[in-house]
Amino acid sequence: MSIDFSGLTDIFPNLSRKELYHLQKISKQENKKKGDILFFEGDPSDYLFFLKSGVVKIYKTALSNGREITLNYILPKSFIGEFAVIKNVNYPFSAEMETEGEIIKFPSEDVRQLIAKNLSFCQSLLFMVADKVQKNYEYCENLMEKNVKKKIAKFLKEHEDLFFKLNKNKIASILNITPETFSRTLKELKKEGLIIERTVIKINKQKIEEILSD
Repeated sequence: MSIDFSGLTDIFPNLSRKELYHLQKISKQENKKKGDILFFEGDPSDYLFFLKSGVVKIYKTALSNGREITLNYILPKSFIGEFAVIKNVNYPFSAEMETEGEIIKFPSEDVRQLIAKNLSFCQSLLFMVADKVQKNYEYCENLMEKNVKKKIAKFLKEHEDLFFKLNKNKIASILNITPETFSRTLKELKKEGLIIERTVIKINKQKIEEILSD
């Protein structure tokens, strides 16, 4: 009988079918709505989360006035809470679904046991965490990028689906530009043929590469 590993092979491509079957048994996939809380700052790190689709907001709450301070936005496909799970400490921040999406969660105790006993799993997890660190570096580089057209083009190249799901203000926030600048630049890009609006809106992928290589 064929077994559907439901995306686990995308997360851990080097694991055997036996190892993937074990992960399938301990993991749980959940559809989430906008505003759903994955965990609050200070909660026990009971689960390691993997974001299959959607956007997650990472934030802390100021003790002085209770105001939320957004630290980052997690985009697919990334782990969430791995630091706390691996170190076996409470979550150091809160995580909330910024959009609807899908997550896979793994019980932390099982994850720590696999890290200790299974070299293939440990290597796969390490590669995924390293990939997330690289994405964070790229995210920081993108924040420092002065060319707004390049910022938008890079986001379109990597997350075209999110471009049509998120409102303009949210994309502007993720890219660290003002909504006014985002709207103005988007109009310019439409004139330049990056975004083609007919009966269906399409992205000109050749134009994306031209902007990014300029």
